Amino acid sequence: MDITIRQGTVYLEKASGKRFVLVNHNPMALESLRFWSASEDAPFDLGAPERITVDELIALRNSGQYEELGDLPPELFRQLAGALLAAGNLPETDLALIRALLEDGTGA
Repeated sequence: MDITIRQGTVYLEKASGKRFVLVNHNPMALESLRFWSASEDAPFDLGAPERITVDELIALRNSGQYEELGDLPPELFRQLAGALLAAGNLPETDLALIRALLEDGTGA
């Protein structure tokens, strides 16, 4: 079985219209970082990261309350990752993993 780790998947919460984007910064720990946006037009709030486990993500997908909008284009994902690094509000271990995403082209 071939497993692909997707980056920058965007979800829409149907009831509220809020969106979030996932950064799969640490697939070995089976967790991602989630960043919310207040609306379809608002930018993602990079100052308020939330950890989401793979089990939580599976439950979210199965709930029917969210619509998957697809992945950010590679260039936008690189911009998002670069903004996360510039913000510097994540623990160093997370920042190192995001740097690795940029360096190995995973986000491309």
